[in-house]
Amino acid sequence: MSEALRTAEILSIGDELIHGSNLDTNARWLAQLLERHGVAVVRFTVVGDDPVLLEAAMREACERADLVVATGGLGPTLDDRTRDVAAKIAGGPLWFDAPSWQAIQDYLRARNRPIPDSNRRQAEFPPSAVVLSNPVGTAPAFRVRIHRAELFAFPGVPREMKRLAEDHLAPWLAKLPGAQPIAQQCLLVLGPSEALLGERIEPFMVAGREPAVGVTASGGMLTIRIVARGRDRAAAAAACEDTASQIRPLLGEWLLAEGEATLAELAVLRLVARKVTVAAAESCTAGLFSAKLAEVPGVSAVFLGSVVSYANDVKISALGVDPALLQRHGAVSEEVTAAMARGACERIGARLGLSVSGVAGPGGGTAEKPVGTICFGLCLDGAVTTWTLRFPDLGREFLRERAAIELLAAVLRHVP
Repeated sequence: MSEALRTAEILSIGDELIHGSNLDTNARWLAQLLERHGVAVVRFTVVGDDPVLLEAAMREACERADLVVATGGLGPTLDDRTRDVAAKIAGGPLWFDAPSWQAIQDYLRARNRPIPDSNRRQAEFPPSAVVLSNPVGTAPAFRVRIHRAELFAFPGVPREMKRLAEDHLAPWLAKLPGAQPIAQQCLLVLGPSEALLGERIEPFMVAGREPAVGVTASGGMLTIRIVARGRDRAAAAAACEDTASQIRPLLGEWLLAEGEATLAELAVLRLVARKVTVAAAESCTAGLFSAKLAEVPGVSAVFLGSVVSYANDVKISALGVDPALLQRHGAVSEEVTAAMARGACERIGARLGLSVSGVAGPGGGTAEKPVGTICFGLCLDGAVTTWTLRFPDLGREFLRERAAIELLAAVLRHVP
């Protein structure tokens, strides 16, 4: 790959995306694939099925970038217009590929499905296009040169898109000469606001710096992302580590963990490595912490169960919380979360018990315990720790997410 062939754009196509019916997960996955091969993604574009808008989006992307990866619009219906628009921009009619049509029929027959005539449209391609076979669906992909760009068009179904990208795009990228591999390193930060963290590491975030440093926020969790190029992956990784070594001393206790794994994955890895079983008692999060744990493969080795104790009666009956504690201190109190954590350990039989109770709003707050007040409890081998945090009232969803993140972070902080 020459120095000029280093930028890519991703074009996500479909009315279901712009109307919010479906979440575009393809672009994120493709960006990661491209970066691994040293190709920088400079723009994401989401466009509906309107042929005028789609043509403009595709034409402009192919004029700006060296590589454009499009997903969606390769189905058999009239609103699947990717192939038609690409043909119009390429300046010629669609052509019919008999082997592709045969493969589509074979795919449908093997699954005892009817073969509508409309599926023939999926065997039509823009002029000069290279057909990219699809073994897991009826929509072949294609590659075609348009303006300055090499355009890859893949189906929008994530399972099909990933298979075809691995089969066709990744090998094509691997053969390009001159690519500079990209490495990245992530520092996970919990505690400061994004603005405060940005001020602390501002000298590393100036435009044009190599390696590039940026901060992203999600649910109260901050990620410092360090990205570097190098003559090879080892050199790029070394450049990332050099910058990380300068940033770490500036973070202190804010630095929670490192790596590209999710916080839940890191928590489960820690629990499995230390052979610590865990149980949860959740009130305001209503099982969100447990759900995050359960998303991680292998968690069954350590996660025994949880109690969603929204009501005080459930705190009493399921966790053994003393009614007098509830009456004296209220459900949102460290005294109660201590009892909840201890009860989770005793009733479920885990070494580690985690608990949470708070005011997630929009109502229920008081002057003493406003919305955003959340109490936590942790019981490890009989020793109990409690703490209270007051988060900004950014909505019920934010508060529940932030509380669940705090419990995951507590695993890393308290399980040595």
